[in-house]
Amino acid sequence: MVPPTSAAAVAAAARVAPTPAAALALFKSALSADPALSPLAVLPHLDAAPSLSNLLLTASAAARPHATSLRLYSRIKSLSIPISTASLHPLLSSLPSAPAFALFADIFRLRLPLCTITFNIMLRHLVSTGKPVRALELLRQMPRPNAVTYNTVIAGFCARGRVHTALEIMREMRERGGIAPNEYTYGTVISGWCKVGRVDEATKVFDEMLTEGEVKPSAVMYNALIGGYCDQGNLDVALLYRDKMVERGVAMTTVTYNLLVHASFMDGRGTEAYALVEEMSEKGLVPDAFTYNILINGHCKEGNVKKALELFEGMVRKGVRATVVTYTSLIYALSKKGRVQEADRLFDEAVRTGVRPDLVLYNALINSHCSSGGIDRGFEIMGEMEKKRIAPDDVTYNTLMRGLCLLGRVDEARKLIDEMTKRGIQPDLVSYNTLISGYSMKGDIKDALRIRDEMMDKGFNPTLMTYNALIQGLCKTGQGDEAENLMKEMVGNGITPDDSTYISLIEGLTTEEERAIEDERLAPADAARA
Repeated sequence: MVPPTSAAAVAAAARVAPTPAAALALFKSALSADPALSPLAVLPHLDAAPSLSNLLLTASAAARPHATSLRLYSRIKSLSIPISTASLHPLLSSLPSAPAFALFADIFRLRLPLCTITFNIMLRHLVSTGKPVRALELLRQMPRPNAVTYNTVIAGFCARGRVHTALEIMREMRERGGIAPNEYTYGTVISGWCKVGRVDEATKVFDEMLTEGEVKPSAVMYNALIGGYCDQGNLDVALLYRDKMVERGVAMTTVTYNLLVHASFMDGRGTEAYALVEEMSEKGLVPDAFTYNILINGHCKEGNVKKALELFEGMVRKGVRATVVTYTSLIYALSKKGRVQEADRLFDEAVRTGVRPDLVLYNALINSHCSSGGIDRGFEIMGEMEKKRIAPDDVTYNTLMRGLCLLGRVDEARKLIDEMTKRGIQPDLVSYNTLISGYSMKGDIKDALRIRDEMMDKGFNPTLMTYNALIQGLCKTGQGDEAENLMKEMVGNGITPDDSTYISLIEGLTTEEERAIEDERLAPADAARA
């Protein structure tokens, strides 16, 4: 049946509706069918019937902008039509927190009766604006809190990292409220502990839940624990929890597999990661964007760009939307291979498909050009980025500095340190090491050592990269003895030389020895000429 469209016809149909539910459905249908139909135009035709006016307000909250519904609320008040608190619940729920608090204040001022649902909506707004303490105070003033009430406040404290307080509220929920924690309660607290890196505490809560036997473990709980152990690098323990999950009949989800696949790659167990992906497909679970991003990033880190691009193409064919992370991984990988044009093409494709480039993606594109000698284009991209109000960071500047140093334009790179500082971006170890390496490659060891001293004055200690660059520079300029002394200093500072250190030193000392032999060979001839 086509709903009436004129304000008068809608009101007339609502007046003869057999039940309030039917009237509400009619209002919603009419407002959805005709965007031009204003609830304010319908109101006068309802003959000030309180029940219908309240139903119209409820329907308006679902089908019209907040401003329209708030004007309708004000109009109903001005007509002295009684307002039910329940009719305001949809509007209170959908409003942003600031206007929601204003509406709550008006409800209190009008002395409208409050129920648990009203309080729960207000609690949700309090915790979403970072006020869990105020929410807890309100909870303790409520006459009849329920499980949703407690869970809302517990989630608020967990979101702020205050999981110990959340755990105390969970105890209070049972002891004072007489309400048993449910699956959501335990899942929230377990996830909360894992997010702050306290997997041991999460495990205690989980084991306590199993002992009490009132709540069955869920995929959310297992995923939190598995993710927590993966974050700590304890993949084997995470796999044990995966096994327990399966034994208890809790189905693994795409999230479970994503966590384990990612951790397997991070642990250098690529074969196991691919086996998990195969198992995932066998169980009928569809890989999502996160799954593809893990696999693509894994191939990119291994230098297998061809396989990464094949996965990307397969992802697109299957209708899985690539994300900014997908494009960033691929562009960084292409830049390592010097495939700048392909990187540009992917960036353009990302923009064309609706992906909004972020700072990390722009940095990847800048890196692509700087690595291939296109430093001017790198600066242009930074300019384009800033026009879109994306401010550069230390990575942006370090990338540009490295690009300049690769071209031997180290003095220009040095000026970027000053520009960074003026913009409030603090140079880091990478910044200074890039300059030291740049001067060393040019054979300008004096300036390289000067930058090293400046770096130490700023509170940065030399790293393996610092020493290697300086040793390489000293060897390049025939100062093998100084390079050897620097390596002794390096070891004395607790830094173990690597292959690069020894190769530079051996090459430097060999060159020095060859020069000495050549000088000795030429000495008699020089003496005879004299």
